[in-house]
Order: sequence, then C-alpha cells, then structure tokens
Amino acid sequence: RSVIDEVAGYCAASKRSIFCWAMGITHHEHGVGNVQMIANLAIATGQLGRPGCGLLPLRGHSNVQGQRTVGVGEKSAHMPADKLKELFGGREIDAVINAAGVLGVTGTIYSVPHESAQEILDVNVVGIHNVLSSVVPGMVERNRGHIVNIGSLAGPYPSAGQPMYSASKAAVHNMSANLRMELFGTDVKVTEIRPGRVRTGMHAEMFEGSHERANEILYDPYECLNAEDIANAIDYVLSTPPHVCVAQIEVVPTHQVVGGTKMHQRETAK
Repeated sequence: RSVIDEVAGYCAASKRSIFCWAMGITHHEHGVGNVQMIANLAIATGQLGRPGCGLLPLRGHSNVQGQRTVGVGEKSAHMPADKLKELFGGREIDAVINAAGVLGVTGTIYSVPHESAQEILDVNVVGIHNVLSSVVPGMVERNRGHIVNIGSLAGPYPSAGQPMYSASKAAVHNMSANLRMELFGTDVKVTEIRPGRVRTGMHAEMFEGSHERANEILYDPYECLNAEDIANAIDYVLSTPPHVCVAQIEVVPTHQVVGGTKMHQRETAK
C-alpha cells in the first residue's frame, strides 16, 4: 500500500510523466486491463497529447513489436487480422483513431529499397485496414461510432524525398473518402486529419535515426506543430454534435504553405 501511495504522489505532483511498461505488465490474464488502467491514469492526470509526456510500451512488448497483435508489423504476414477481430470485433467501440505512421528512408520513388517501401505500406495502409475490418462492422450494427484517420499534408501533395510515405498517406486519404461513402445512411462518422510538420521525432527516420539531426534541420529552425495541437484537433472533431461530421481537416503551422510550380531552364537566360 505504501508503494502505491508513493507512486500516486509522484503522479499527482508531476507536470510531465511518461508511463512505460514491458512484457511483465501484459503477459498474464489481466494484461489488457493493466494497460487500460495505465492509459486511464495518464488521461486522468493530463499526461497525454503534450510534449514530454505520454505512453511508452518498451521494445519487445508483445502487443507492439513482438507478436504484432495490434495489426502492425514489418511484414504483412505477421499481422494477425483475425486476432484483431477476435479481440475487438465484439466490443462496443465508439471511436477509433488510426495514427499509424512510418516515414521510411529518404530517396526517390525508384531508389527507395523494396523492404522500406513494403514496411511503409504494411504499417500505414494495411495496418489501418486491419483495424477498420475489426471495428467498423460493430459500429454499423450499433449505428454509431467515429473513425479518425491521421493522414498527412504529404497525402494530396507530392513529398520530395519521401515518395512512398506520400503514396501511403494518399491511400489513407482515399480510404477515408471511400469509407465515408460506404457508410452513407448510417450515423457512423469518418474524419481524415492531415497534419503538416509536427515535432514528434518521427523525422529522425530520414537521418538514420538521429534525433539531433532532425532537430537541427527540420525542427529547431521552424515553428512546428506539437502533438498537443493534433490532439486538440481530434478532440474537436470528436466533440461535434451528431448531425455534424468534419470530413477532412488540415492542421498546419502558420508559416508552412504548399503550392507553386517550378520550371527547369535548359540554358541560362541572357
């Protein structure tokens, strides 16, 4: 009891906490409940959606990178979609936020290695399909629910250096539009949120995992979005009344724009 009270004191006093867990928390009959309680504690203390806090399953955790039971893995053969349906198909899930994202290595569409391209598609596209296949039928049956797919500004627009990521987010854009069309006549909502540059650390993938380089080149010189900004957008679309559906929304830094054309000059003008 004294240990529990001590930890509770730390949580109550902390302004920023990261909740970590590994296999010891999940590998028994109450594993799911344990993770739910950890997540509830983080939510109750305001430790989600802000810089320097959140949930952190450690590497090797069976539900993240081990047995791939959340439907995301580095190979499509490792994604047990049937297991997902078994775990979540019968639950009354009211909201799903699909935020899977792998950026991949930098290159051109014809130079990105096949393994990187496959991983991007497996996580960013097939992973979302696995989740939708598991939860949407129940939403349709109950005639309520809200699916929020996190796309990207790179979806509808070309992304120099990250062509397969851009292609995967274009797929998310079209999946969201198709899903909304397919759910016409039901009260199930579909929203696609397309963020601009968000300071999440994801861009370190472009620099062989170097967060220092990502900070130096892509984050520190600019006023980027934070995860909290996207969390606020999600909160907004989920809080709209039943007759309102925010189908698409772009959330970008004030000083980030997309547009313009380029013309190649074969010879220098005289």
